[in-house]
Amino acid sequence: MDIDNIFQNEKETRWVNKQRTLIVTSKNISDRIRQLFMDLHELLPHSKKETKLEKGDTSKQIKELCMQHSCRSFIYFEVHRKHELYLWIGRFPNGPSIKYYIENWHNCQDLKLTGNCMKGSRPILSFDGSFTEDPLMILQKELFIHAINVPKHHPKSAPCCDRVFSFIKESPDNNNIWIRNYEIQYEKAGKEIIKNQLVEIGPRLVLKPIIILEGCIQGAQLWKDTGYITQAKIRLEKKLEIKKEKDFASKKQQKKEKMLSKLETQIDEIENIFDDGDQPVKSDGFETEDSNVDLDQFEEVQ
Repeated sequence: MDIDNIFQNEKETRWVNKQRTLIVTSKNISDRIRQLFMDLHELLPHSKKETKLEKGDTSKQIKELCMQHSCRSFIYFEVHRKHELYLWIGRFPNGPSIKYYIENWHNCQDLKLTGNCMKGSRPILSFDGSFTEDPLMILQKELFIHAINVPKHHPKSAPCCDRVFSFIKESPDNNNIWIRNYEIQYEKAGKEIIKNQLVEIGPRLVLKPIIILEGCIQGAQLWKDTGYITQAKIRLEKKLEIKKEKDFASKKQQKKEKMLSKLETQIDEIENIFDDGDQPVKSDGFETEDSNVDLDQFEEVQ
């Protein structure tokens, strides 16, 4: 009996996991957002891109595109007012899907970092310990794995892993997720690796989860951040604060002008009093008996 034929240890070379990810954006996006969209598409060789969804039923359009491109996951960039950026990540066709508000982001062109990686290389997904504690974080971890993980032996992927996608929760009290992309650099002495280090490539994202829906951007609400304040409400509060400051400043200016005018009237009255003392006193036209008295005679009599 040949033992080598019983315990065969052959590497799998077939493309078994044929999952694809759809990356799509809404209309009226800026050049920076378009660059971020292209950076993410280039980092995911198994992704299919579509641009400019029409206004209307977003869920229906994404389902049609996923069916057309045979995608099981989707990443949708939703833009409001040309600068407010939201991100949808979900599964097709039955969900779930989660909506994020991107608080801070930078594309590779903005950062101009020194890191570099092979085009089409498969990333290592690194999650911190908080992604195994909370059901919310566990669900997000699964969605990230399905959407961002490049399948092994994908035709467009390179046969190496030279970069790391890092997912870190900001703090125990804050559900924000920091996403970074690093290159793995090796220092070798012959065949031995002396030192490993991570050099950031970009892009950078800070995601704030808002809501989780049961279906594909529709369905029952599974979770919602009750402490989230919409950007429209923040803008309204800023406008009200500016209006209050302007009203306070105008009232203060009016009070100041009123006090100055009052002081000016008081000064005018005082000046008029002194002006009246310098003028000769006018008689009423009748004379007294003492008016014709000679003062020189009066002095001699005394």
